Amino acid sequence: MRGHDSEAGQRPEAQTALGGVAIVIPAYNEARSIVALVAACRDLPGRPRLIVVDDGSTDDTGVLAAAAGAELLRQPANRGKGDSLRRGLAAALAGGAHSIVTLDGDGQHRPEDIPRLLAAARTHPRAVVIGSRRAAASQAPRARRIANRVADFWISWAARQPIEDSQSGLRVYPAALAVALVRGGPGAEGFAFESAALIQAGQLGLETVSVPVPSIYGPALRPSHFRPVADITRIVLMVAGILLRRGMDPVGLWRSLRRPDGRGLPPPPPSG
Repeated sequence: MRGHDSEAGQRPEAQTALGGVAIVIPAYNEARSIVALVAACRDLPGRPRLIVVDDGSTDDTGVLAAAAGAELLRQPANRGKGDSLRRGLAAALAGGAHSIVTLDGDGQHRPEDIPRLLAAARTHPRAVVIGSRRAAASQAPRARRIANRVADFWISWAARQPIEDSQSGLRVYPAALAVALVRGGPGAEGFAFESAALIQAGQLGLETVSVPVPSIYGPALRPSHFRPVADITRIVLMVAGILLRRGMDPVGLWRSLRRPDGRGLPPPPPSG
């Protein structure tokens, strides 16, 4: 089922072919926030293709998203964020997207920040661009802040580069990475999928760039589906398995401790 775009008078695929940008929103029981989120995305310059993947919601998320003008992909059951992202990335690629924006459906990301991420993507065409909440982290719950920093350390190590706010769902994926994630991507599911995607980016020689964005938390948002202890434990175990297979990758650890601008440490020792 697709949302109708009466103003543009074009199918979503045609819009993607013209602008080359698609937005993917995985959503599970987001009836409270999805209409405003879709409306704000539709108001962005260039009118990028907008895909909402309804992950088996038990409320009216899908109906509301389609009525608000999004292209709707329905999951027959709740399969987790990773599966929804993979399906949304595949649909965006099929429409010709060269840059794919992802953001969460709960309203914690501001669509008005997307143009800044896309500008960074144009400057760094072979990079994943992350909307980093690090500068505004004090607004997040303490357990969430600690969990995110733990994840940043481990994922940076496995990706062999410093990564800021590895748990942010506001990103721009280049098509090269999206293709790899869809065709032979990480087996990780749920929230671990996004962490595995950053590690795969490093394996493909793609850099990671961060753009500061506000951190939005509070009673206006529904309780997060993210479980700081359980989900970070799952992510750390996944990363530890990767590092063990690499002999703990001391060169990767060395590279991950650089500052994001590349300074702060001498060149890493040569790898064997």
